[in-house]
Amino acid sequence: MSTIRHEWDMPDVGLRRLSALDMRRFWDGFIAMRPGIRYGWGNVYSRWRAVPGTEFNLSLYITNHSVGLFVRGPRGMPLSGTRATLQPRASELERALGAELHAEAPLLRNLPLATTDASTWSRGYEWLQASEAEYLAVLAPGEL
Repeated sequence: MSTIRHEWDMPDVGLRRLSALDMRRFWDGFIAMRPGIRYGWGNVYSRWRAVPGTEFNLSLYITNHSVGLFVRGPRGMPLSGTRATLQPRASELERALGAELHAEAPLLRNLPLATTDASTWSRGYEWLQASEAEYLAVLAPGEL
């Protein structure tokens, strides 16, 4: 499997930090593009979307250096529990999604992006939307 770069692997490039207002604006813009889709509030950095027909949620997030998503279980379940639940399908999921189950966050995928520059957000929105659709198709086939 190829090496997957994560935002914490990236060198500090001296970008200003995203403010809570920046993140709120980012998520407001993303959600406005997705009418009829329900996103739950994860925290200031993330929004959650339920995976239909399963106990899983997709956690979509923004950082100073990237946007990304990974799989979570129900609220309150530790990530170790999510990994254990996904383990029987590990090979299939890793191959289909190009993400590792044993990573810090299960099936983490991200797009390095200078998110402190709002002009990059449309690229982040497109990438999140496409990745979200791919994850939903793999995690809940026949449910969409």
